[in-house]
Amino acid sequence: MGTIKERQTLLGTVYERYNSNNEIIQRFGAIGFIRKSTDRKMTYFILTDINGNLIDDANKYLNKEICDAKYKKREAAFSALKVFFSFLELAHINKPIDLTNDDIKDLRLFLEGGKKDGQIWSLDFQVRRDNQTFNHYLNVYRDFLLKMYGYSNTILFDTIKTGISYGKGFWAHAKKETHKRHTSNKIVAGPRKSVPRYIRPYEHERIMDIVEKKYSLREKVIINLMYEYGLRLGEVLGLTFEDTEPTNNKDHYRLIIRNRVSDNPTQRAKGVMAPRTVDDYKNRSYNTEGIGYHIVYIDGEMVELIQEYIDESRDDILLSRSPKKRENLYSKAAADRVGTIPLLNNENQYIFLNHQHYTPLSQAGWNYVLRKIFLEAAILMDKNKKESNLSHRFRHAFSMKLVKQGVKVYELQKALRHRSQESCNAYYNPDDEDKVELLIKNKERSYYND
Repeated sequence: MGTIKERQTLLGTVYERYNSNNEIIQRFGAIGFIRKSTDRKMTYFILTDINGNLIDDANKYLNKEICDAKYKKREAAFSALKVFFSFLELAHINKPIDLTNDDIKDLRLFLEGGKKDGQIWSLDFQVRRDNQTFNHYLNVYRDFLLKMYGYSNTILFDTIKTGISYGKGFWAHAKKETHKRHTSNKIVAGPRKSVPRYIRPYEHERIMDIVEKKYSLREKVIINLMYEYGLRLGEVLGLTFEDTEPTNNKDHYRLIIRNRVSDNPTQRAKGVMAPRTVDDYKNRSYNTEGIGYHIVYIDGEMVELIQEYIDESRDDILLSRSPKKRENLYSKAAADRVGTIPLLNNENQYIFLNHQHYTPLSQAGWNYVLRKIFLEAAILMDKNKKESNLSHRFRHAFSMKLVKQGVKVYELQKALRHRSQESCNAYYNPDDEDKVELLIKNKERSYYND
C-alpha cells in the first residue's frame, strides 16, 4: 500500500505519493495565487497545477460565477477547490463530472485529512479538518458542479429528512417546513468559541532569539508591533510610510491605523471606516478618530526599528541588482496618499514586503514564515489542523500583560480599540498559573489600598 504525504509551500499544499518502498511515484497538487487589478478594482483568484497550467473551470467559477460574492466566501472556495483538483489529479480523473460514487467516498477521506489507511493508499497528513470546514468544502463542490456543469448525479447531492418545524401564531398549522441535510456531510455540534493561547514572556524571548539569529529585521518589527502594542496582523500589513507621525514628546510617536482603497482585503483594519473610493478620503468620518482611524502610541525605539527596516529593504544597491524588485516596489507596493506628513518625492508605500518579489507582504506569506518560527521555538501548535490565528496570540499576550498589571476593563477596551467592553472578555484567557499570580497581585493591591 502506498502513502500520500503533504508538503506546505508558499503557494499552497503539494502532495507526494510514495510506494511501499518509500519511493516517490507521483507529485501533484493544485496551487494558486491572488492578484488585485487596480484598473478593474477586482481581486482575482488563480488556480494552477504544480506545473503552472491554469485550471480553467475553477478560475472561471471563482472569477466569474461567484465574482460578486464577499471576499471571504471566494477565498474559502479558492481553498476548497485546491483540495478538490488535487484529489482529481491523484485519482487520474480528467473531468469533475466523471466522479463516481466510489470516488466521492475517497474524496471524503482525502478531504478529512489526518492519518488513516484507505483501500488503495494511506494518508499521512498533518492537517485534519473539523466537521464544519469539511461540510463547507463539500458545499463548495456541490455549487461548483451545479454552476459549471449542471451536474448533480452523485451521492454528494443525496439528502435525508432531519425533522419538521411549524410556524408560530394562529395559522401555525399552515407553516410546516421540512428540514434536510446532505448525507455526505458530517454532524456539526453547536457553536463553541475558543480563545487562542497567548505567547508568554519566556516564549517571546525564545522567539526573538531565533528571529535575531535566523531571520530578518522584518520579522522582528512585525512581531514587536503585535506583542508590544497589540496590533492585529491586518493592521500591521496595511501600514504605510505616512502612518507614523511625531508627537510633542520626542520619545513617542503616533501610529495611525486606517484603511485605504489600495488595500488588499487582508490589509484591512477592523473597527474603522473602509473607504470605497478616493473621494471618501475627504469624508468627515474618515478623518475622525475612532470612526475613520485609530491611534496607537509607540516609543522612539520602535520607530527607529521601523525606519531601519525601511532603509534596509529599500537600499539602492540592493534594488540595482534586481530591476524587477524595483519595478514591483514602485508599482505593486504603492499605497494611496491620504495624510499630510512630508514624504520623499511625495510617494507612499506599504512598509512590509515579500522578500522574493517586493510586493506587499500577504497574510499567507507571513503565516508561512511564522509557522516555521513557532516550530523552531517549540511553541505548541495543534498538529491536527492548520493554525490561522498564530499571529493573534501576540495580541492576546499584549492583553494579558495589561490584565496582570491591573488595568480596568474600560482601559483594556481602549487599549485593544474595541467598541464594547464585553468583546474584551475573549482576551481574558488565564490558566492556573495566571490565576494564582492574579490572586496574589489582587491581595497585594487590596493591602496597599487599605
